[in-house]
Amino acid sequence: MALAFLLILLSPGAIAQKFGISASAGMGSQGMDDLKYLQKYILDTYPVEGRITSSFPPFTNVSLNLVKEWYDHIYIGGGYSFSTTGGKSSYSDKTGSISTEISAASHRLGAFLSYIILGGERLDLSLYGRLDFNLSSVSIESAINVLGYINRIYNQYRSISPSATAGLELMYKFSGFSMGLEAAYLVDFAGNLTNVESKDDLNDPYDLNRILTSDWTGWYAGIKTQIWFNF
Repeated sequence: MALAFLLILLSPGAIAQKFGISASAGMGSQGMDDLKYLQKYILDTYPVEGRITSSFPPFTNVSLNLVKEWYDHIYIGGGYSFSTTGGKSSYSDKTGSISTEISAASHRLGAFLSYIILGGERLDLSLYGRLDFNLSSVSIESAINVLGYINRIYNQYRSISPSATAGLELMYKFSGFSMGLEAAYLVDFAGNLTNVESKDDLNDPYDLNRILTSDWTGWYAGIKTQIWFNF
């Protein structure tokens, strides 16, 4: 579906009048229940009582898209979105330290359709839906430092999953460009995490029949800019 949208987007349809580029940046929440669960498990394996200093706070998100007017009040487009978050745990005293850092990144490529539900001379309120192909990358690094001796363990995992987004955007129109706000809810059909090198699944340490997943499901809000080119 994403490929079909991009082909339509790049086609020279006679009805379309405007073609543009949009960029957005903002913050969002996410599920990440399995990674939070894994973070707590790793902390419990510390030989001393450590603490979680960060547990997957609201992520940063940026997006770059091509946009085309398909019909009056209907726009289609496609492009790339990137999100990142993570968690940290640690312990330290005079003899050394233990730390664990889990970093998660989402690379999404997909297509969207937007419909103006309230339009005016300067202000447009639109409803939009989006489908994405989501590649998640998760790295887990633990380090132990005892009296100057350092041992590090690093593993990287990936997952592939589809995701769907529905939201609203409010755009103020200037001459040749628009600026505004967008808010949406993303549903990530969480993908199983697999080790990049060994190809082994990341299993639940208490239930080896269950594979842990990444999950970017949550709310998102940000600012958006569109630059228009008339043909």
